[in-house]
Amino acid sequence: MYNDEVMDRYQNPAKNGKMEDFEIKIDEASSTCGDRVVLYIKTDGNGRISDMKWQGEGCILSVVSTDMFCENAIGKEINSLKGQDDLAFVENFPIKISPGRINCVMLPLRAFRRGTKEK
Repeated sequence: MYNDEVMDRYQNPAKNGKMEDFEIKIDEASSTCGDRVVLYIKTDGNGRISDMKWQGEGCILSVVSTDMFCENAIGKEINSLKGQDDLAFVENFPIKISPGRINCVMLPLRAFRRGTKEK
């Protein structure tokens, strides 16, 4: 069901861990399954993300999606990430996602949008 890329990232997430010098902290939980993510974001002062990490627990899909999101966010502007297309976000996941699991994959993007709404 899961390919090597997904399993490797789940077992060895690149951006998992607490950040001490963050500027934005976002805590989000899925109401449908209980997956939970805390995003820590550091910016360059001009609306561009200089570092991002996460902590949390959840299924393989939410963990992998969150780790990929954090890694891919570095160097990008907050507003451009908020405007990311939902369908493109899901389609960029390394495996095909069934309709019932889309919420798992969307957790980090939903959290990011909510937590940076005023930014």
